Amino acid sequence: MTRNCRFELRFTKNELSELQRKARKAGLSNAGFIRKAVGGAEIKEAPPVDVPHLLNEIRRVGYNLNELLKIANGQGLLDVPQIRKTLCECREVLKTVNDAYVTRSD
Repeated sequence: MTRNCRFELRFTKNELSELQRKARKAGLSNAGFIRKAVGGAEIKEAPPVDVPHLLNEIRRVGYNLNELLKIANGQGLLDVPQIRKTLCECREVLKTVNDAYVTRSD
């Protein structure tokens, strides 16, 4: 998409500082922040650097639990209900962290 329409906007020093602060916290440029706000998107603070790593680790643990559950179910081993419960808890943690930091774009 080519953005070829220009719009000039004036701010007070305080308004500009607030815009810059909020854009920086969201990990966006001033223009990107304004476009998202105008588009009605919920603008969230950018996650700390280690959150993507945390999300990957939670997914990895979930995948491993899922594989163990398949094996245990097939062979009648282990405590299948407990593994299933742990897998559900892992998915809930992943959803909570994901919802806290990931902004969905339309």
